[in-house]
Amino acid sequence: MDYSRLTEVYQKLEKTSSRLEMTSIVADFLAEVPREDLQIILLFLRGRVFPSWSEKELGIGHKMVIKAISIVSGIPENKVEDKIRETGDTGIAAEQLMVKKAQTTLFTERLTVRKVYENLDKLASLTGKGSQDKKISYIAELLSFSQPKESRYLVRTILEELRLGVGEGIVRDAIAQSFQVDPRLVERAYSLSSDLGEVARIAKSEGNDGLKKINLMPGRPMEVMLAQKAKDIQEVLDKFKIVAFEIKYDGARIQIHKDNSKVHLFTRRLENVTKQFPEIVKSAKENIRGDSAIVEGEMVAIKDLDDRHPRPFQDLSRRIKRKYDIPEMVKKIPVEINLFDVVFYEGESKIGEKFKNRRKLLEKIIMETDTFKLAEQSITNSIEEADKFYRRALNLGHEGVMAKNLDAPYQPGSRVGYMYKIKPIMETLDLVIIGATWGEGRRAHWLASFLLAVLDPDTGEFLTIGKMGTGFTDEQFREMTETLKGEISEQMGKEVKLKPKVVVEVAYEEIQKSPTYSSGYALRFPRLVRVRTDKGPQDADTLQRVEELLSK
Repeated sequence: MDYSRLTEVYQKLEKTSSRLEMTSIVADFLAEVPREDLQIILLFLRGRVFPSWSEKELGIGHKMVIKAISIVSGIPENKVEDKIRETGDTGIAAEQLMVKKAQTTLFTERLTVRKVYENLDKLASLTGKGSQDKKISYIAELLSFSQPKESRYLVRTILEELRLGVGEGIVRDAIAQSFQVDPRLVERAYSLSSDLGEVARIAKSEGNDGLKKINLMPGRPMEVMLAQKAKDIQEVLDKFKIVAFEIKYDGARIQIHKDNSKVHLFTRRLENVTKQFPEIVKSAKENIRGDSAIVEGEMVAIKDLDDRHPRPFQDLSRRIKRKYDIPEMVKKIPVEINLFDVVFYEGESKIGEKFKNRRKLLEKIIMETDTFKLAEQSITNSIEEADKFYRRALNLGHEGVMAKNLDAPYQPGSRVGYMYKIKPIMETLDLVIIGATWGEGRRAHWLASFLLAVLDPDTGEFLTIGKMGTGFTDEQFREMTETLKGEISEQMGKEVKLKPKVVVEVAYEEIQKSPTYSSGYALRFPRLVRVRTDKGPQDADTLQRVEELLSK
């Protein structure tokens, strides 16, 4: 398939924010995509080259793309940078600079979707001496084949800045619509396989019957079952009568896939983190009885092997993100894993089994060690016992407890009422916006990420505490951009400094100590609750209040 056809679809998607219209555009397009190209197309539509669980990554920076654009267009790099600053979008800059190239080129090979994928796949595998120049040459080759409009989306894809708003939900609905299959089967198949390309291929060739056959497979991550929030212990006791309470560990949820001698680790976001945690891989090989299994647990960074108290989540995050000096990180930041479920064992899916039976199986197949063990559990119908267990979890430094229905099956990818999380209520903060970043793709003309700050009443300064880009509708992005445009005091590339005028109410998952921000703290997963038009910057929450909340 010609890349120009995909470019036409990109243009249509860029002109709408309607979910229904996007779904229809994608569905109509999928109907004409050859079966062998579906995998690539479904990744490209979401601005990806590889699935989230693949170990491959592009890791291409703007400087490398600027060099490639300069080589193909014949325009000096500093002029390319000027054009990027002028347009605020590297893709649009590439398109405008390639117009001249297109006018002077008599013949070029037509760019295909598969050619784009093949070059980027080769590029991702390059390492070592001379790899930078080779990567630039692969990018330059694609740009030399591309028409100006194609280069816009090609560059955005390479920089992983496409952002057309085509999420997994839209693609799932489009697959169902295009191939006339049951959307519930599409959702189930994707939850079990995490591979929309495979789901689309099977839907196209085998219909509903084929989708029903898709099942769990070690080495291929699944979407995990999600918990709902409960206000207190009594609420879940009223629902389930007798409840399995487990510690809600302050860590990262991990799937462990064992397939004979092979072990893979995946995060909740389906990222492959096998290389980052060799000690967990070793423990899984040695301490999971059987040839094949998929088990779930919570990985926690601990102070040391004698002190089981959890370290701050950002320490674990450092290990997840680290791609080099792994042995050093193993010693520097030790981890343990607390296993709480098994969904596949010895070639058979266990998701239809009751939780109490899955837990019994887990206890049977896991040989516990100090750092590879079962999640602590208390089964009770007593609010006194449950509250005692809850207080114990908090005293150990964890987030609270999980409450699970003993008779419930496992529902991948769903936030069903089979389990609940109970933890102390986190208060919101009123913060000042003092900086922002211009968006990409559809959001290129909006400020799309906002730098938040608390007030230091002693100095009158605003101290940064995090960045926020979620919780906004498209209309709110537009309104916020209009509100803040007049407050821009300085601009460098896409980054802007703002006069401290606008106050927003922000929710978050956690407050952490952090050297990244001038307050010394960072908000984990901040999200907009509302704009506080009734408050001025001097009414914002203070550094002292942040410290009080953290102490709780």
